[in-house]
Amino acid sequence: MKKMLCIMLSLIMVLGLLSGCGSLFASGDKGGAAGGSTGDIKMTDKYTFTDPTDLTFETRYALYCDENSAVVSTAASYGVKAMYSVLYADAEDTLVGYYEFMICDTPENAQAVIDLYTSFGTALSVAEEDPCVLYSFAAADSAEAMLLSFQANGMISEATASAYIEYYKSYSGGTPVE
Repeated sequence: MKKMLCIMLSLIMVLGLLSGCGSLFASGDKGGAAGGSTGDIKMTDKYTFTDPTDLTFETRYALYCDENSAVVSTAASYGVKAMYSVLYADAEDTLVGYYEFMICDTPENAQAVIDLYTSFGTALSVAEEDPCVLYSFAAADSAEAMLLSFQANGMISEATASAYIEYYKSYSGGTPVE
């Protein structure tokens, strides 16, 4: 049971790459050196996510999943109460990086999730400002490999950010971050 839940949580983190629709898109710095800010995302009272300054991107996609979404309801027994996916794409719709966040209800449950992921060889980081916020980051090469795997398995029609986003939007039950 524990192994199955960890596999499901890992799938959620991988699937959770992203987001989904309309107002969820924010433009970056159209090829500028730092990618530009697209607005902060307040995830908890103690933690607000800011776009990385060292990532060049054209479009940011962000999705919020609460306890009513398919992905969070699967992980709720471990104290996960919300998830955010923040994906960055270039002008050609190629992923250049993404963050996946899990918000836990207590620091103890956050540590249990970290321990579970660690037991299967996956590292999660803890936000300095809030020990209940866990995250992972995947750079362009990892993101591209994931998309190619999804495409090879028939989950998406092409290995692009927008194809993945449409898939994840229908799967997760999340809502776009304004």
